[in-house]
Amino acid sequence: AAPVPAVAAGASPLSPDSAELDKSILNAAILNGALELLPETLSTMAIIPLQMKLVYRIGKAHGYELDSGHVKDFIATVGVGLTSQYLEQAGRKLLGGLLGKVGGGLLRGVGKQAVSSGMSFATTYALGHVAKRYYAGGRTLSTQMLKDAFSGVVQEGQGLQSRYLPAIQEKARTLDAGKVLSLVRGA
Repeated sequence: AAPVPAVAAGASPLSPDSAELDKSILNAAILNGALELLPETLSTMAIIPLQMKLVYRIGKAHGYELDSGHVKDFIATVGVGLTSQYLEQAGRKLLGGLLGKVGGGLLRGVGKQAVSSGMSFATTYALGHVAKRYYAGGRTLSTQMLKDAFSGVVQEGQGLQSRYLPAIQEKARTLDAGKVLSLVRGA
């Protein structure tokens, strides 16, 4: 049998390609930002499973086999409560709809784009980057460190959202309900 390489205590058993992980995090953030632009309420049901898959893939890239319970705990620990996120998304959709009614339809896209898409992009971006730090560091960060890192990276993600807005809008143009379902079900 081949010798098993020694891993320092607390270190990740694998050293995945950091640039490749960054690219997959950005792509997931763009996708989730784009999902918020779709008229279907399907987007609300797709975002959290896609965020869970992102965390799972990052953990797996670092050599951790995670189950859905661990992924949900991680997401809740950093401050993205699954229930509260569903409620926030529903509230943002309602707010976008109300802005649309107040502005005769003119403000609907603006309200929905600025609020929903920006938060979905930033939340997914932050979730991915904090998961990357957590698993690369051997899952040793405290709850408070995870929450602090998440809130800091959410702000960074909010700052980046306008830069990636054209990519988010383009992605939204290419998505339909069937594609969204296959993304949620697929690997």
